[in-house]
Amino acid sequence: MDFEKAIACIRAVGIKPNLDNFDNKLVIQKTIFLLQKKGIDCGVPYNFYVRGPYSPELTKGMYEEQEKLKSLKTSKELSKKEEKSAEEFKEIFEELTPGILEVAATYAYFAFEKKEPAIEALRKVRETKGFYPEAQISQGVSKAKQFLYEPTKKELDEMKKEFKMWENAGINTIK
Repeated sequence: MDFEKAIACIRAVGIKPNLDNFDNKLVIQKTIFLLQKKGIDCGVPYNFYVRGPYSPELTKGMYEEQEKLKSLKTSKELSKKEEKSAEEFKEIFEELTPGILEVAATYAYFAFEKKEPAIEALRKVRETKGFYPEAQISQGVSKAKQFLYEPTKKELDEMKKEFKMWENAGINTIK
């Protein structure tokens, strides 16, 4: 595990680490998981636990390196591409809400880690996170897709074609 890189990620997305707060630790866990799914390799191993993807190794690192974590001092820098991913993360998950991140990371675990079909991943999220309101589940899943889904060139071309039809329909109704 590259804990220094994890600290760089935590700093980049604006988390103020507080290990006395469960929600803050959850936010750190889910944030690093999602950033790794986006391609920022911190080498943090994850398994699925009650609250979604979880890394005992990351938790251990947080406690062993508390001072470094609290100060957010690290010699590691994110690449321009990684910085862009961190910025995108901040935009999509603007408030770093623990519940939304938990749902998003859980969906990402099933859909992007385990490569389950989208409908099966959603079913598993509803099954494991049924204590959250449906609106929160929908929001978390939507944010995970928005952050992690990379459309193929064919899908982009099809979307452009479809949007062009909508644009033309709008323009033609104004005339």
